[in-house]
Amino acid sequence: MSWDLPTRLFHWSFAVVIIGAYISGENGFTNGHELFGLSALGLLVFRFIWGFVGHQTARFSSLLHSPKIIWAYVTAVMMRRPPHYIGHNPLGGLAVVALFAVTGGMALTGPWNSDDILYDGPMAVIAPELFTQFSPIAGKWHDRLHLLVIPLVGLHLLAILVHKIWLKEPLVARMISGTDFANNMGAPISPTRSRYGVGLLVICVAGALSLALLTPNY
Repeated sequence: MSWDLPTRLFHWSFAVVIIGAYISGENGFTNGHELFGLSALGLLVFRFIWGFVGHQTARFSSLLHSPKIIWAYVTAVMMRRPPHYIGHNPLGGLAVVALFAVTGGMALTGPWNSDDILYDGPMAVIAPELFTQFSPIAGKWHDRLHLLVIPLVGLHLLAILVHKIWLKEPLVARMISGTDFANNMGAPISPTRSRYGVGLLVICVAGALSLALLTPNY
């Protein structure tokens, strides 16, 4: 498995902000939770765009596989003979899509959230009438999706252990270095595209964080 620099930066940044959002939310640090949540939103916007214009292994086409291919991969893993995939394998791709769906739902509902006391999300300023109507629904879904985050993170960590112990694959090391690209695996990586990708990531996160300036919480 190999990934380009923008994808790897997204991966580790997203891990940090999800952990930060969870800890701050559980401990009532509203302002910190908002900043982590908006950072996650910006990162997910980047990843959505990069899934169409990024390098080969970053594209959604490398994540989505038919049920038949997924089952064949599961069978091969149990026999310790999985086929090699340059990017995410079929099972890993499915887990990534699930994680994106849940965290994406939380990131989208977060700006509409309110505690009815001290905090209103930035959408209260952008669309006050819609905020009044939609905020209670957004808050409920935000809490419901929150319950799915820990199981999905646990599944992600389990996959890392399976690759490390069962399949003898250095999954974490590859996500840090991306060294397999140096061995000419997959389509050539364009340094220019990578630079644009990093710039796009920064712009998306900065744009999402700027929403915090619209709220009266700072």
